[in-house]
Parts: sequence; structure tokens; C-alpha cells
Amino acid sequence: MIRNYLKTALRIMLRQKAYSAINIAGLSIGIAASLLILLYVADELSFDRFHQNPDRIYRVYFSGRLQGNDFDMATSPAPVADAMVQEIPAVESAVRFGVWRTMPMTYGDKNFTEEYMLVADSNFFQFFTFPLVAGDANTALKGTNKVVLSRSAAKRYFGDENPLGKIILRGSEKSATEVTGVVEDAPSNSHIQFDMILSGETWDYMKTNTQWTSNNIYTYFRLREGGDLGKVKSQIDGMVEKHMGAELEKYLGFTFHEFKKQGNKVGLIFQPMLGIHLTSNLSDEITPNGNMQYIYIFMAIAVFIILIACINFMNLSTARSANRAKEVGVRKSIGAMTTRLIGQFLAESMIYSFVSMLLALLIIALVLNPFNTLSGKTLTLLQFANPMVIAAILVFAVVVGLIAGSYPAFYLTAFKPVEVLKGKIRSGFKNSKLRNSLVVFQFMISIALILGSAVVYKQLKFMQEKNMGFDKENVIRLLHTWSLDKNGKAFKNELLQHPEFKSASYASNLPPNITWSNAWRKVGTEQDFLLNNCYVDADHLATMAYTMKEGRFFSRDFPTDSSAVILNETAYKMMGFENLENQEMYNYNNDVPKHMKIIGVVKDFNFETLRNQVKPLAFILGGEPNGEMAIRLNPGDKEAQIKTLQNVWKKYSSSPFQYSFLDQDFDALFRAEQRMGQIILLFTLLTIFIACLGLFGLSTYVGEQRAKEISIRKVLGASVTQVMGILFKDFTLLIVIAFAIAAPLGWYLMQQWLEGFAFHTGIDTMTIILSGTISLLIATITISFQSIRAARENPVKALKSE
Repeated sequence: MIRNYLKTALRIMLRQKAYSAINIAGLSIGIAASLLILLYVADELSFDRFHQNPDRIYRVYFSGRLQGNDFDMATSPAPVADAMVQEIPAVESAVRFGVWRTMPMTYGDKNFTEEYMLVADSNFFQFFTFPLVAGDANTALKGTNKVVLSRSAAKRYFGDENPLGKIILRGSEKSATEVTGVVEDAPSNSHIQFDMILSGETWDYMKTNTQWTSNNIYTYFRLREGGDLGKVKSQIDGMVEKHMGAELEKYLGFTFHEFKKQGNKVGLIFQPMLGIHLTSNLSDEITPNGNMQYIYIFMAIAVFIILIACINFMNLSTARSANRAKEVGVRKSIGAMTTRLIGQFLAESMIYSFVSMLLALLIIALVLNPFNTLSGKTLTLLQFANPMVIAAILVFAVVVGLIAGSYPAFYLTAFKPVEVLKGKIRSGFKNSKLRNSLVVFQFMISIALILGSAVVYKQLKFMQEKNMGFDKENVIRLLHTWSLDKNGKAFKNELLQHPEFKSASYASNLPPNITWSNAWRKVGTEQDFLLNNCYVDADHLATMAYTMKEGRFFSRDFPTDSSAVILNETAYKMMGFENLENQEMYNYNNDVPKHMKIIGVVKDFNFETLRNQVKPLAFILGGEPNGEMAIRLNPGDKEAQIKTLQNVWKKYSSSPFQYSFLDQDFDALFRAEQRMGQIILLFTLLTIFIACLGLFGLSTYVGEQRAKEISIRKVLGASVTQVMGILFKDFTLLIVIAFAIAAPLGWYLMQQWLEGFAFHTGIDTMTIILSGTISLLIATITISFQSIRAARENPVKALKSE
């Protein structure tokens, strides 16, 4: 019986080649798009699951509030790990590591810059599942100046040589560091990324720091099996009050209880490692995280695409009902059972589904690399080799076949043989509420996706074009300037002798990387505020083109500026200053508070992502050189300017020459939004294409059902345009209904997305109207072919049997 079903289905598919091709095209594209999205989502959900017992690993982060200014940092104090192991019985083990970014390294005559160098405790490889391919995991990070290279880094430095025991020079100080191991590259689905891992004893901060109010370390702990998280939380709170409270009282002069009474708070919070990538949004994250909101969006798109593809199949199948109705009638009249007929039609849909699945896998193989480039992933076809994945794909094909074939099977087998054989088909277009609802659903989703794509594009354009409060164009960010040491002034002076360079300034960090912060206090009060800090030289204002709102910037003419501070507007207002006259602050950066005088206020500018409000910021006069340098270029050939800069750099530093453009650094902050926008646009186009295939099938159906009506109208003198208008009217009404549903729904969902940005554009009426107009235009073009064909058909063909 099954063999007969399949044989009949194949014959029908081969007999109706155009119909079969459209059906298979819609299903295969829909399945391919859905599988790509599911691969993307599966990769996002797989982050950090490769570790041993990942569900028992947690990260500790620092959270608090000072005078209404909330802060949540992914880092924590250096002594936390040891204290947790010693004072909390449910904690099995803990590990710490810091992240040194853009570290210059030298081996022989080769210079490198490592983006992610971790500085980790010696138990790093016992705690995390990062397997070593060379060296001893138990001893590789013991001692000072020991380093473990990733497999890729070892290849870059040493080629095919054995790296163990080799010496590489680290940092601008050229510290000799021994290679003691090689570790597999961190998987792409790990929120911890590294090129090298340096022994923690090398960094004095990790080795000797006992401060509970200094946060520069990432701390993770493993919970004992069956451990009580509730008890762990209460015990951590006790540790905070015991250790951090004592330090706050020492530095601030009042008790932890009094500190909290002022509305302030500080604490340590733990989060599951498995939730970090998609749900954590803290400052100082190791790598940019994903967003669970986007996972929900993409999963919804995948469901909608496959549903629309199935609807397309249904519409095309029922559009052919006039051709299959007599077949059903004859079979029923000679005794065929309804269940057998349903089985026949379901078998046909299954064949379509499995053929489409095979084509979908071929499509994925062809587009996977471009999709990886678009999404920033490293997905491979090997993921399809997993037996569980193969089983899931087979089940997916069966489910799609059942969904797509169920309605046509039950619809076609419901015809009464007598009515069919008399030439009467029971259901017409106007009575098919289900089919009309499916068309409305298709275009509701299409319009909502068009609106979403338009809003995402508008927001991205807004972010690119927004005035950040300073001129970020034509500014180079030069790294490793600490390595200039005593040559700092000479390098800067020679640089400015070249006409290509307008100005230059040393700084501890440049936007958008100003993340270091500490407590400040207004003199004469007991209120403390957390301000971001940036150490700069006297040329920083001219180079960055900030705007002074009040007072003055640092000047070499004022030696007392070494004890001066400049605030941004947010910090100035938050701390309650009303004028600059004799205003003073304490800086709690060191054990002994430093008394500083406010000499100016800079207008607010964005020095972080536009998702965040402008944070309070303090400028402090720093030395020459400093960690980075901002160089403003005069108009000219950028390649030639960079070449000149590199030549001057080589005269004064042996560290790698590394730079970026400030505007590109800001663009990188919303790369996730750019990728999301591109992915949504891609799948919006696919959704519209599949919906149009369904509309094409439905217009075919309408043409068949109303052929005699159209012929009679033509005989009575109706023009081609009038006949087309009759056919367009019904579809236009359906799209208008779809627009009426999609517009408020799309507006609400995109408004929720925009609320995630502190600075965002709006959704204007024109954008909403445009999304509906585009859908109507696409639908009109799709219907036109069948409408013109039906309107031009010879009336004799439809009326000759009457």
C-alpha cells in the first residue's frame, strides 16, 4: 500500500512539473532558512556547555549603588576566591583570572599584539575544561613569568617547532617569559577567549592585593554537588559585611550600616556561567555577549518562515483542487475509503517534504560560509553528522510534511462524489475563511518583518550619524604608547612637525573604552560618588574637540593642575555643584584620599555604547606618555599619513605598531545590532518570497474558481482592466486586514527593542505606512501575472461546456 502511495505521488509530481517545482522551491527555501536559524540559535544556547559540570560553575560580580548611581561590574575583588573556599563549605573550588588586552609580545625579530591575554591562577586548567596539547596542566601556571599559548598563537610564533621551554618577551618592558604549555584554542562558543594565559604569580595585583574595594579580577567558583545556593548567598553577604564593610569604614570614616542608611549599597552577586553569554549585561565583560531577546526573535522568525512555507504548500495544493476533484470523485464512487485517500495525499506531501529537505541541506551547504560571515559565527556542516541532529531533521521533515499536507488531504477527500462528477466543487474562494485567514497571516508576518527591518536600519543609521558630543572623525587611537617611556615627549614633538597631524594627546584610555572608575567625595560632605576616570595631558581638549561648558581645561601654565580635576556635566550635576568657585573633591583612588580642585566642566559626550546613558566622568592630569594616544589628522591621504606615523613610531619604540580609528571603535560597539539587522533583513526577504509563492498559488486558484464569471463579464463587455480590478479587490482587502493587525503589533515590539537604547530614534507614521505599501506593491506584482492571464483568456474555453 505504501509503495502504491509513493508510486502514485511520484507520477503526479512528474506530470505537474511547474506546480511541483513551485511547491518544492517554497518548502526547500523555508526549511533551509529555518534550519540556518536553528543552527544559529543552537550555537548561542551551547555557550560554555563543553566544560565539565558547567551547571555547577558560577561567576561572582561586584554590584552596588552610590548616591543613586548604580553599577554592576563583571569583575570582583582579588581576595574573594580564597575567602569563599575557606569560609563557605558549599564552595568546592574557585579560580581567578584577569584580562590584559592588546599586550605587545616579541620573539626574535617578530612582533605581535595579543588581544586576549589572561593572567590566571595555577588551578585554571583543573577548574575549566580547556585541554592542553603540550605541557603539564598541574604545573604549567605555577611560578612567575610562565605562559601557556593557544594552539594558534604557538603556530604564529614558532611554526612547527616545539614551543615548550622557549622564551618570549612580554610587554614594553620586554619581560622574559617561558612557554610552559600549549592549549587548544578556546571554542567559539566560550565566553572566555584567550591567545595566551600568563601565570597569576607574575602579576603582583593577584599575588598580594588584599583590598575588598578594588575590582579587577574575574572570579568563578564551583558549587559542591547538592550545595545550597541560598546558604551560599547569605554567606557571601556576610563576607561582604565583614571584609568590605571594614575597608569602607577605614577609608570613608563611617560604618557599613551608616553607609547603607544613606541609600548606598555594595555587594557580591553570583550568576550561573551557562547564563552569562545570553543574559549578562555587566560592564567589563570579557567578550561581547549575545542577547536572549534576539534568540526569541530569531526563533519566532524560524517558526513563521516554516509556517508560511507550509501555508504556501496548502494554497498551491487546494489551488489544484479542480484538477484533483474528479480523481477523488471517481475513486470514491468505486469504493475507495476516505482514510486511504487521506493517506495518498499525505504521502504526496511527505515526498515533497523529504525532497525539499534534501534540497534545503544542499542550499545550506552552499550558503553556510556567507551566513557565517554575516552572523559572525563558525557554523559547520559537521553539526549535521550528529545522530541526534539527523534524527531531529527526519522528524522535522515528517512534521513539515504532516502540517503542509493535512489541510489539502482532508479538504480534497471531503468532496462528495455526486457533486464532483456533476462538475460542482463545494467550496469557492469567497467561502474559504480558512484560506483567507492564511493569506492574512502570511502578510501580517511579512509586514511586521518589513517594519522591523526598517526600524532596525533607522536605528543603526541614527547611531552612526549621532553627534557623540565630540568630533570622532579623523582621530587615530595609537596603542602601546607606554613603551615610549622617556621618549614620549620626543615622539610627540616630532610627530607634530609633520603637517599630516593636527594635534596629539596621551590618555589612559580613549572613548569608547573609558571604563575604570573609583569613589570620589565632595569636600564638606560624607557622600561618596562613583566616577569614571580618564588621565589625560594638557592637549586632550584640542585633540578630541570636547566642548568646555564652564571653567578651563588643563594647561602647562598652571603647575597646580596636578591637583586639579575636570568633570563632565553629569558628574557635576550628580554631585550637587552649582558653581566652580572654590569647589573641591577627594579622590579615593589610593589608600590616602587626594584633595583636588575642580577647574572646569566639559559638556557631556558619549564615551560608551548608546545603549547607556552618559555616565559621570572625571578628567585628571596624567603624564607623558600614557597608555594610549589620540592623534587628530589633517585632511589628506590616510594611507600616507599612517605610513608616516609608523615610520616615526619605529624611531622611538620597538613595540608593535597598532592603531585603530576612533569612529570605527564606536561602530564596533553596535556590531551585534548590525548583524541582527542584516539577518532580519535576509530572512524578511525570504519570508516575503515564500509568501508571494503562496499568493501566486492562491491567485491561480481564484482564476480557476472564477473563470466562468470572468468569461461572462468579458462577453458582456468588461475590459481587461475591469476584470483585473475585480481580482485585485479581494486580495487588496486581505492585505489591508493584515496591515491593520501587523502595524500596531510591529510598532509595539520594535518600541520595546528601541527602549533598550538610552539614545534611540522613533517609529514615525511614514515608516509604518511604507511597510504596508511595500507589501501591497509586492503582492500586486505577484498577482499581476495570473490576473492578466485570466483577464485575457478566451471566454469560449470556460463557457463551451455550458
